[in-house]
Amino acid sequence: MRVTLKILLIVILASLVPLGILAQLTYIGITQFGEEARSGVVNVSQEYLTKAGEEAVRMKAQDLALQVQTYVQLKMKEAEKENRTLTTRDLINDPEFLKIALQQWGAKEYTWVGVGGVVEGEHRAVLLAHPVVPKQYWGLDVAYHLKWNKTLPELYNLLIKITENPESPQPVCGYYHWKEPGTDELVLKYLCHYPTTVKIYDPVLKSKQWIVVGTSAYLDGYFQYLTQNPANPSENIASEIDKNIEAASQQVYYNLGIAASVAVVFVAILAIFTTSRIAGPITEISKVADRISEGDLDAEVPFRERDDEVGILANSIERLRRSLKVAMESLEEALK
Repeated sequence: MRVTLKILLIVILASLVPLGILAQLTYIGITQFGEEARSGVVNVSQEYLTKAGEEAVRMKAQDLALQVQTYVQLKMKEAEKENRTLTTRDLINDPEFLKIALQQWGAKEYTWVGVGGVVEGEHRAVLLAHPVVPKQYWGLDVAYHLKWNKTLPELYNLLIKITENPESPQPVCGYYHWKEPGTDELVLKYLCHYPTTVKIYDPVLKSKQWIVVGTSAYLDGYFQYLTQNPANPSENIASEIDKNIEAASQQVYYNLGIAASVAVVFVAILAIFTTSRIAGPITEISKVADRISEGDLDAEVPFRERDDEVGILANSIERLRRSLKVAMESLEEALK
């Protein structure tokens, strides 16, 4: 391989290979940083969206408690005027009460009402109205009749927990698995039970107990709606990050193309320079050296005026030519 080609090959490798490696490293860095940023945004946003979903459930339960409390207090005053005692059975058969108690909200969420307290030292709870529990089970004890303590222990524990302080029950929120009626599919839900400030007589518990309201959200319902909503900030931010990553990657390859073009121009200029200023003169000097070796001692050696390596080589050939010429002239003189 000629020196010129070797020089050009070295220059090409020295120019393009580092550019390619640098571009690849830059692309990998941008991609990794973008993925980390996207993951971080989604995780943080998901955490706050989950908290927002939980807070929405709590606020809905609190609002329902106020509505139920206001209505029941009104019905109690009416019952007092009629010299009778308002009971949970009256509420179960009251269409206006059921409109308040059984509400639909969010994606597929609903509300319910019950009563609970401590009876003879035992924590008890009775379901008054629930939209997905058949009406024939309304007004029954969740443990003695509905057996939720065995079939739905997580839900049962949350129901009973609100009665731990019978004198001043506090709101209770938490996650549980709910068995869907008809399919028996277990789904994860988040609920909040909120006590009212009203006690009402219940014939099952045979005493006055606190009215308690509740609501919950399906994780594949309201919470999923939050995370999949087009207005979801985490998805919007993540989408913007993806766009920026793609734009940055395209910019990397665009810049690489520009750099490669510059490198090609540089190599072309170097090739012209190498051919005209180095390879060409060396080739001409070598041809003159061949003529001298063939006996043409009067051949003129070009490029002796140059002050670079080519000029040094030309002058060396010139000195060799003169030495040979003097030696040949001396030999001819001696042979006469």
